[in-house]
Amino acid sequence: MPSSRPRISEWIAVTGVGISAALSLLILLIEFTGNGTGIYPVAFQQQFEYITFSKTAGVYLGIYVDWLTVVMMAVVSSVSFLIVLYSVGYMHEEGRRRKRYFGIISMFVGVMLGLVMANNLLELYIFWELVGLGSYLLIGFWYERPSAAKAAKKAFIVTRFGDMFLLFGIILLLNIGNHTVLYSELFTPGSVTALKGSGLLTIATLALFGGAMGKSAQFPLQDWLVDAMEGPTPVSAMIHGATMVNAGVYLVARMYPLYSHDPVSSLFVAFIGGFTALFAATMAIATFDIKRVLAFSTISQLGYMFLALGAGAYVLSVEPAGSSSSVYYSLGYSAGVFHLMNQAIFKALLFLCAGSVMHALGGTQDMRQMGGLGRKLRITSTTMLFGSLSLAGIVPFSGFFSKDAVLDAALGASSYNSIFILLWLFGLAGAFFTGLYIFRLWFYTFSGKARYGSDVHVHESPPVMTVPLIILAVLTLVVGFSVLGVAGFAQAVHFPVVAKASLSPYTQFNGVFGILYEPATYLSLLIAFLGIGLAYSYWGRGRTAESFVSGATGRRIYTLLAERYYFPQMYDSMGIALGYYIARGLDFFDRKVVDGIVNGIGRFFMNSAERMKKSETGFVQNYADVIILGVIVIAVILILLPVMGV
Repeated sequence: MPSSRPRISEWIAVTGVGISAALSLLILLIEFTGNGTGIYPVAFQQQFEYITFSKTAGVYLGIYVDWLTVVMMAVVSSVSFLIVLYSVGYMHEEGRRRKRYFGIISMFVGVMLGLVMANNLLELYIFWELVGLGSYLLIGFWYERPSAAKAAKKAFIVTRFGDMFLLFGIILLLNIGNHTVLYSELFTPGSVTALKGSGLLTIATLALFGGAMGKSAQFPLQDWLVDAMEGPTPVSAMIHGATMVNAGVYLVARMYPLYSHDPVSSLFVAFIGGFTALFAATMAIATFDIKRVLAFSTISQLGYMFLALGAGAYVLSVEPAGSSSSVYYSLGYSAGVFHLMNQAIFKALLFLCAGSVMHALGGTQDMRQMGGLGRKLRITSTTMLFGSLSLAGIVPFSGFFSKDAVLDAALGASSYNSIFILLWLFGLAGAFFTGLYIFRLWFYTFSGKARYGSDVHVHESPPVMTVPLIILAVLTLVVGFSVLGVAGFAQAVHFPVVAKASLSPYTQFNGVFGILYEPATYLSLLIAFLGIGLAYSYWGRGRTAESFVSGATGRRIYTLLAERYYFPQMYDSMGIALGYYIARGLDFFDRKVVDGIVNGIGRFFMNSAERMKKSETGFVQNYADVIILGVIVIAVILILLPVMGV
C-alpha cells in the first residue's frame, strides 16, 4: 500500500545501518581482546587500480583498515544506528518525505564509512565531497523554509572553501616526494624523508588542515555549523556526533605520520584547536536556542581534539632521532582520538535529548519557553544530565578521561615550546565555560518554573526515542573506564607509525591512566565545578539573564557574544566585497575595456568610412587633382630613394 512505503524506507535504513554497526563492533571486539595480535596487527589493505596513467602512476580504489579505522568504523556506525532508530519516532509526522530523509541519511552514513576506510587521499576526497553533499541535503531537508535553504547553502559554500585547500594539498603531495597518496606508501620513512627533502611538507600539511578546518568548523570557518541547526534534530546529532565534523579530526589523525615530522604545521593545528576551544565556548553562554548552544559546544570540543593532536605531533617532530624520553606524542594522539569517540557519544546524546524536549513542546527551541521539564520528562532530563556531566569533564564520566588527557598532552608539550602553556590555559578556561554553558542549558530547561504555555501537553518521548537515549547515557558512564589497564584500547587509538622514536607503540595507555595522579587534573576538575556552580547560582535559582548582565560592560560583552563576535556580519560583508564589488568591477571591465576595444575598432572604421565617403564628390576635376598629387608624391619618392642610398 502507498501509505506503508515510508515505513519500509525506515526499516531498510535501520536494518542496513544496524548490520554495519554489528560488523564494526565485532571487529572492534576482536581488536580489543586480541592484545596486539588481532586480525589487523598493522593494516589490512585491498585495492585495485581503476585509472592508469602510466606504468608507475594510477588511481586506486581500496580499503585500509588499521586501529584508527576500526575505532572510526565503530563510532560512525554504532552512533548512527542509534540516531537512525531515534529518527523513526522523531520523523513520524513527516509523511511521505520520510522516504527522502531515510534515503539521504543512509547515504550519509555510507559515505562517512567510505571516507574512514579509504586507502588513499584521492579516494578520501571523493567521499569527503559526498559527505558535504549529504550535509547539504539534510540541513536543507525543510527546503521550503528560507532559513533552512540559506543554512544549507552556507554550509556547502564554506566547507567547499576549505575543500579547495584540501585538494591543493593532495595535488601537492602527488607532485613532491615519492608522488603517491596511498597511505601504505605515503607513511613509509622513505616517503616522509622525500617529502621533507622537498621543502614543501609544511605547505602540504597546512593545506590539508585547511580542509579539516572547514569540515570541522574551526576558527575562522566555524560559523556555518551554528546555522546548520535548521535541519531536523537527528540530522544535527548525526552531523555533530557520528559523521561530518569528525571527518576533519580523522584527516589530521590519519595524516599524523606527516604532521609528526613538521613542527610548524603541527603547532598551527594545536594553536587553532586551543583557540577555537575557548572562542566557541564563550559564545555558547549567550544563546537561548537549545540546539545552537550544543552547536557551539561541538565547535569547542573539536578544538580540544585538534589541540591534542597538534601537541602530540609537535613533540614528536622536535624529538631527536631515536629518543624515547617522552610519551606525550602518543598521549596527544590517543587523547585526541579518544575524545573524538567520547564526543560522538555524549554529543549525540545531548542532541537527541534536545530533540526529545522539542518533541514534548511541539518544536520549541527557545529555552526561555521551557523550564520545569525535569518533573515530566524524567528519562530525558536524567539522560541529558549524564551527557552534560560527560561534556563538562566530571569524573567518572567518559569526557573526564579524554578532556584531561588533552590538557595533560598540552601541558606536557609546554616543556618543548612555551606557547603550549597559553594553549593549556585556553583549555582550562574552556573547561570553565563548558561547565557554565551546558548546565545553564540544563537548569534553564529542566529546573525552576514552567515557562511554556498552559495549552502545551508535555509528554515523554516514545520508547523508540528514549531507548537510544538510555543506551548512550550508559555509554557515557562506562566508556571512560575502558582505558584503565586495557592494552587493547591503547592499541586501538595509539599512534601506530613510529618513525623517529624507539618507544613501542603498543604499550599500556599509561598517559590516560596517569592523569589520575596529575595535580593539573584536579585543577581542571575544580574549574569545571566552578562553572557548574556559577550556572546553578544564576539559572539553577531561577535568576534571569538580565541580572547576569546588569552593568553596561556586561551588556556590551553579552551583546558581543550573542552576535557571535559579529562573524555573520563579517561573512556578509566579505560576501558583498568578494561577490558584489568584484562582480561590479568585472562588469565595468567587460563593458569599458572588452566592449570598449571591440566597439572602438568598429567606431574607428565607421568614422573612417564616413570621412572617406565625403571625398566622393562626383566632380572630375577633383579626381584629376588627386591623381596629379599622387603622381607628384610618387615622383618625389623615386628621386629621393637613390639619394638616400636605398
